[in-house]
Amino acid sequence: MGLFDFFKKKENTVTEQQDLDKGLEKTKDNFLSKITKAVAGKSTVDEEVLDDLEEILVTSDVGVTTTLKIIKRIEERVARDKYLGTNELNGILKEEIQELLAEN
Repeated sequence: MGLFDFFKKKENTVTEQQDLDKGLEKTKDNFLSKITKAVAGKSTVDEEVLDDLEEILVTSDVGVTTTLKIIKRIEERVARDKYLGTNELNGILKEEIQELLAEN
């Protein structure tokens, strides 16, 4: 190993990629589990559900600015569609995040 080998970018091995994939899957499952618990026993998307969702997004390192954008979009959708059940929340959340990512 030469002096400048230290600065070379290390290539990911298959095991490192598998470890990364496993970690991301665990993070996703944890995130979805938190959302499921937050809406358990509730029938509509109300302020309490949105507050819980906001807390979950912020504590999941989504970021405050992005979280506020997502919450605003969901609030607008709830107002527009008049009734959105909590059973639809995961799909709506996924759609809104995808749209937000597509804009950026």
